[in-house]
Formats: sequence, C-alpha cells, structure tokens
Amino acid sequence: MKEVDVLIVGDFPPNTHTGISMVNALVRDILSGHGKIVETIDESAWSHKGLKRVFHYMAGSHFRLFLFLIKNRVTYVYLNIPLSLAGQLRLFSTCLICRLFSFRSKLVGHIHRGDIKEFVSRSVINRLILRLNLIMFNTTVVLSKKFENDLKVIMHRFSTRVVPNTSMVEGLHTERDWVYKQRFVCISNIIETKGLGDLVKAFANNSLQHLKLTILGNVYEERFYRKLMDTKSDNVSIRVNPEREMITSALMETDCLVLPSWNEGQPLVILEAMSMGIPVIATRVGDIPNMLGEDYPFLTNPHDVDMLVERILEFDNFSGKEEIGNRLLSYYHSEYSYDIFTSNILDIFR
Repeated sequence: MKEVDVLIVGDFPPNTHTGISMVNALVRDILSGHGKIVETIDESAWSHKGLKRVFHYMAGSHFRLFLFLIKNRVTYVYLNIPLSLAGQLRLFSTCLICRLFSFRSKLVGHIHRGDIKEFVSRSVINRLILRLNLIMFNTTVVLSKKFENDLKVIMHRFSTRVVPNTSMVEGLHTERDWVYKQRFVCISNIIETKGLGDLVKAFANNSLQHLKLTILGNVYEERFYRKLMDTKSDNVSIRVNPEREMITSALMETDCLVLPSWNEGQPLVILEAMSMGIPVIATRVGDIPNMLGEDYPFLTNPHDVDMLVERILEFDNFSGKEEIGNRLLSYYHSEYSYDIFTSNILDIFR
C-alpha cells in the first residue's frame, strides 16, 4: 500500500472559488513544499443542484474516498466542517467511511465559518449532529479564540487548534499609490448573503454618487446577479469571473475594501487588504471585529443600508486614511502573516 501523509477532501480552485477552496489549496501547497506526501479529492459541486448534488457526493466523492482509503495507508485526513444540516449529514457519512476503512488515520476538521452558536441554536438536531461529528475528529481547527470558546460550550472535552487565516498577496503593499481617488472595491462571490444588494443600494444613494465602486466575483446565484445588474447605479461596475491577477490589480488600485456580508468567519479578502495596507469597511459579524479591532471606526451592522452609507461617507471625509491602512498592515504582520499560518499548519500535520 502507498504511504500518504495527508489526504485533503474538499473544494479546490479552479472548480470552486471560495475562501475555503483557497485555504485547502494553500494547505496542500505548504505541506507538499515541506516534503509531505499529499493527495486530494476535489468535491466541488457548485454546478450541481438538488438530487444531482447528492448523487455527486454519494456516488462521486464518497466512492472515490472509499477506493482511496482501501488502496492507501493515510496518516491524516483533512476535512472541512460545514455549518448546515445537509452539510453535517454529508460530513457524518464521510467520517464514517474514514473510520471504517482507515481507522488508524487521524481526522483533522477545519471550521471556516463564524456562526457556530447560531447554527446549534437553530435546532436540537443541529446541535446533536455537530456533536456526533466533532467526536470523530482527532483535532478541530477554528479561526480564532472566539470560535474556540463557542465550540467549548457545545463540547468540553475535545482537541481544538486556533489557526488564523492568512493573505495570498502578502508583500504587495509597497507598490500601492496613496493618492485618494474615491475608488472602492468589493471582492466577493455573487451571493445574496454577502450583502451585495445592500452595497448596491448604498451606492445608489445621492450622497455617494461622486464615489466609484467595483464589485468582482464569481456568479453562484444567477437570479441575484441579474437583479444586481438591473438595480445598480451608474457609479457601480460589476466584473464577473475575474482572474486572480484582476483581483490583485483591483486591490492595488482601490482606496478602500467594502465587505457588507451578513455572515463571515475570517474573510481572506480582508486579510489581503490588511496585508496591503488598505483600509476596510465591513460588517460587525464573525471574527471581523477582532481582525480590525473593536474600536475600528468603519464597522457597520449587517442589513443596515443607512449605516453603511454613513460609514462610507465618514471614510470619504476621513483625513487619516493612510494611517488606518498602516495600522491594519502592522496588525496583519503580528497576527496573520504567511509565516505564522505555515508554522501552525506544519505543527498540526507533524
């Protein structure tokens, strides 16, 4: 049997473009670059709906996982832990396959979301299935101490590791132009829960007509995308399916990143902005207040278009934009750098 150090099961680019898929790829590249034998099973299923998605997982990724485990000796299996009932049920079957056909493998689960408490409070079933899944993991990775404490309320006796995310564009801040040109950018998949409808409404406000907004992202909700295109004002442009180079260029050219999400864990795009010294306007959800600081002046509430307009205007008139950017850059290097992330990942998969 072939010896495999780490098997990563989850979504990967280019089939899926999300923060989770990017972290999966980053973990793969870090481990491979440090001499580990790493294999992957790409579960990407965004193009499938309903029963087709179920069939994709059961007859596709689960069957591939079964075949892989009976043919290889795997030290670690790395899985993402979703926070939806359907995702938890699918994860339970994945964990059972691992435990039945590769019982010596250590399971490492990674929770990328920030709504742990909200998920378990919705129903007793949610709480039970999450507990059942957590029991099967040797280590559960969370993004911050806040999320670790949320998990400890659910289960006291299990192993957790705090591994903050990092930036994919670290080191590009020295090339930025600090002349303020009233340019704003939102980098997000085109999904309603990212708050893009709120953002488009905000920039349609008469008081923001002198500002320019560019939204870049992959379309995952076609009907919502068409609605955005029909309702956006002339000072808003939307670019879909951007290449990575376009995203990096948009960050380098912007004066401020805006992310009005209704729910987040620890957004990679905010860390990318921080690593480039770019100020951020974002909602007070998930770990964002901890990332930017509770006293950060440009936090807003989700679903609140009026407050979002206020924060954008306050930033437009703010005289210390470069100082805010430098403060975020410094905090990024102390808490979220690529070296810190690499060290954490290597420590988990020794």
